[in-house]
Amino acid sequence: MNIVKICAILIVSILVFSGITELSTSSGAETWVSEDPAATSYKISDLTATIAVTVKNTNNHVQYFKMSHVYQGSLSEGSTINWSIAGTKPTAVKMVKSRSPELGGDYGWPIKAGETKTVCFQLNAVGKMGGIPTYIAKEGSDEGNYWPLINEPGLLGSWFQPNELEILNPSLDIKKWKGTFTFRLTNYDDQKVYGIVRAPVVPTNSKLVYSSPKAFVDSKTAVNTNIAAWNVVMAPDASERFVYTYVYPISSSSSSSVAKTPSLCCPKSSAASSTKSVPSKETGVPYGLFIVGALVTVAGIGYARFMR
Repeated sequence: MNIVKICAILIVSILVFSGITELSTSSGAETWVSEDPAATSYKISDLTATIAVTVKNTNNHVQYFKMSHVYQGSLSEGSTINWSIAGTKPTAVKMVKSRSPELGGDYGWPIKAGETKTVCFQLNAVGKMGGIPTYIAKEGSDEGNYWPLINEPGLLGSWFQPNELEILNPSLDIKKWKGTFTFRLTNYDDQKVYGIVRAPVVPTNSKLVYSSPKAFVDSKTAVNTNIAAWNVVMAPDASERFVYTYVYPISSSSSSSVAKTPSLCCPKSSAASSTKSVPSKETGVPYGLFIVGALVTVAGIGYARFMR
């Protein structure tokens, strides 16, 4: 190998490394300074998710898929949001195995070979973010003391991959996914409070198509994620309900008529409607770099950690 080729390889290597370095710094430009969680004025409760998904079975035999009671997404290890099933359409059936018997057991649907099936289900958070108001604090916040001014980024959200089913079973192809989320925000302070509030649960690689009140999009906190966010001013002890809808993939939202209003397709009863509410584990925070976010999606690594 001559000296010209060696120099060319070195130059390419430097450029690649520089690109990765630029990605890792530019995507996480804002520093989150630590706070006292007990003194945080805004907290979230009554979180719900209504999800409609179209799945195709590309295998040559019947298969099953089911609803998950436990969400982690980009939350820290050991931190989850737990859910109970509030409604399904078509009616879900009891699965042979259950991961969450304490939350009422696992329910889902059969899908025949070659069949394309659309199902809808509504989940209600139980424990933290359900009946217990809380918020997502950022793990590893900067503990440094800065003076005389520091920034205030507001409340953090969390994010997840909406196509995790096809990652777990490549024979189940997600054709369309639509999720409408609602939550209640309450000001527990005795003064009027100002700040940015981000949606607590957000799908990656998806488009925000509806929000009430009208949200703006934060596309810098997480890679390939358009986080609904609100500039909230709230009087003492006041509360407000928020609604937002996402569609996946983004191409499915090409029509301007998509999700002018949220569509709640589920009835208020189902085979699992008697699920008991139990507290969730401590709600955690997003963490970990997402420098290789696009590679993670293609490779199908579940519950990817995203770079901030």
